[in-house]
Amino acid sequence: MTVEEKVKGMVEQAIEDDKALFLVGVKLKGNPGNQRLLIWLDGDAGVTIDQCVKVNRKLSEVLDEENLIEGKYQLEVSSAGIDHPLQFLRQYKKNVGRSLKVQLKDGKEVKGELMSVDEKAMVLLKTDKKSEEEVTIDFDLIEQSKVLVSFK
Repeated sequence: MTVEEKVKGMVEQAIEDDKALFLVGVKLKGNPGNQRLLIWLDGDAGVTIDQCVKVNRKLSEVLDEENLIEGKYQLEVSSAGIDHPLQFLRQYKKNVGRSLKVQLKDGKEVKGELMSVDEKAMVLLKTDKKSEEEVTIDFDLIEQSKVLVSFK
């Protein structure tokens, strides 16, 4: 089991009392003795700084006890943010009504407002100057989806 896999289990335990939070990713970067352990969280209503701090403290204690990472390392717990691709159904559900850019596995790109989501697919409303079209996209066909930021 890799360090990242072990840390995932530790994070799951650290957030188990906050059902609105879920783990998006864990990444260990750098060289031994000078590494960064990055933890990304998301929540059904977003993630607060206080939630990140709480998880950071819990995780820091466990990591120090386990001595899982050799040498010096920096622990960073943060919100997944809009620059991270959507990975879980919970993330899609909380972004209904927002604009997405969806990169398909065949190389095509679809942009539109996320109208609905179920376990197998999502429905986007594609709009151009002359028309609107609802497009159903199976999750199996998606390479990556990102929320588009609007500065209107």
